[in-house]
Amino acid sequence: MTKRSRKPFEDLGSKQKKIRSDDHADENSSELAYAAATRSKEEGHDDIASVIEYMMKNPEAAVTINKTLKKPLKTVIFTPEKVLGLVLSLKLSKWQYITLGEAAIREGAEGIYASYYKVQQTKLDCCPPKQSVSVTDSSARITLQALLDITVTRILQSLSDDVQNKQLKLISKWGFDGASNQSRYKQKMEGEQDDSSIFMTTLVPLKLTDGDNTLWTNPKPCSALYCRPVQFTFVKESEAVVIDHKRQMDDEIKALIPTECSNSNSVTHQLMMTMIDGKVCTYLSEARSNASCYLCLSKPTEMNRLDAVTSKTVCSDICEFGLSSLHARINCMECLLHIAYRLDFKQWAARSNEHKEMLQTTKKLIQNKFKDELNQLIDIVKQGSGTTNDGNTARKFFEFPKKTATITGLDEELIKRFAVILQAITSGEKIDVVKFKDFARKTAEKYVELYDWYYMSVTVHKLSIHGADIIEKNDIVPIRDSFGRSLRVSK
Repeated sequence: MTKRSRKPFEDLGSKQKKIRSDDHADENSSELAYAAATRSKEEGHDDIASVIEYMMKNPEAAVTINKTLKKPLKTVIFTPEKVLGLVLSLKLSKWQYITLGEAAIREGAEGIYASYYKVQQTKLDCCPPKQSVSVTDSSARITLQALLDITVTRILQSLSDDVQNKQLKLISKWGFDGASNQSRYKQKMEGEQDDSSIFMTTLVPLKLTDGDNTLWTNPKPCSALYCRPVQFTFVKESEAVVIDHKRQMDDEIKALIPTECSNSNSVTHQLMMTMIDGKVCTYLSEARSNASCYLCLSKPTEMNRLDAVTSKTVCSDICEFGLSSLHARINCMECLLHIAYRLDFKQWAARSNEHKEMLQTTKKLIQNKFKDELNQLIDIVKQGSGTTNDGNTARKFFEFPKKTATITGLDEELIKRFAVILQAITSGEKIDVVKFKDFARKTAEKYVELYDWYYMSVTVHKLSIHGADIIEKNDIVPIRDSFGRSLRVSK
């Protein structure tokens, strides 16, 4: 029987190397060292051989070198908390993380990553109590009190300075949104529900303050990384669903109690419902149409009569819904695009076949120019649902006003003014309400002067007529923090 050849020593793992090395444990260490030096010279590793020979002649130097080499190799660079953030950000699987750690060990960086067991334990410390979570076949929900308690605890643990015996306040934003055309699976669900649509409620912490000083600020208030899910349900978004979820959240917000922390801190909570879109605002207001302003109830045909809409009564409570800055940028772009498509016949609605044909021809021409000159896909319907008009597309639309004006035929100055307004509400800086109101009003007047035949969209009307009032009403945190849309609906 042929004896199977042994695996090369260099290809073994650390455990297998130790087992094979035990076979030579009883041999003289000087002989082993001399053999190692000789073998290194034969293989052309003269530098390694010289180090071994030096340590054989100077044992005290060998001890010093050994201590110097050991110290950095045993230092843990990544704590379990940092490793958990790395795993979640890179979406590493268990196998990927363990493979990464083994590769580091093979290169001599033993201990650079925490064990996967410690990472799992750290992840459990970030989770609220199990009894606060309820899961069914069609939904999952965590109590708002438990979610805010664990959020406050983790924020205080992340602070470098020890905070004790203080009355603190955590300011957060929340909202909900729905998404349809989700992937469907084979499992059966209760009743008539299916998993093709999902409705999700989320919360984002913004700022922790002691009244005079800000102890912690969310560095990325518009990022999904800080978005904390409260509830998701497999149900299609409708007015009844929105009103029901709003009522549930309002009841939980009213029942909130201050979070008591171990270091004698008491944290109260303030929540702002600003992470919603225009459709949800319409459901929660007296407006009966998405084309009408939910603040002053102006109809599309009234939007361009600035004096009339300015004198209308505005419901101050609804101002708390915010501006929805991401939607504002996209909707302003779409409003300007619709004007550009109709410049040949200058009517709000294309009713005749001739006008419809002219609209489609101009639209196709503008789309091709955006693709050729700015590498942008504008207003193209995507397979499934929605269009290619997203936040990045809208940002580039307003970033180059001169080129945009050349492509669309619109007034360059008007595009610049919209760009300034949109940049202001997403800057994160404190806004001078008086100056903003004057600038927005002049922008609306220029719009009516140039394109009075096309009614303002609800978003353009809201920014130019009610924007300053909304900013003043929600002057708690920078406008980008409170109104930035962080909600990401995914399955």
